Amino acid sequence: MAGVTKVKIEESAEELRELLKKQKTALGKERIQALYLLKIGQVRTIQDLAVVLGRGSATVQRWFKAYT
Repeated sequence: MAGVTKVKIEESAEELRELLKKQKTALGKERIQALYLLKIGQVRTIQDLAVVLGRGSATVQRWFKAYT
């Protein structure tokens, strides 16, 4: 399936939820939220995630590239 991410998220959903609460910037919150949504299975593809976050898929892909 095109757009399916193969990023291995090491943090647990609970850890990501705690990190989300600690973020002070909107960009930081969006990036952690992206990881969280993938971790819990709410979205499956980069395109779906981009739509939910209101960002371009290229932007989301850059975030994951920086994460790995």
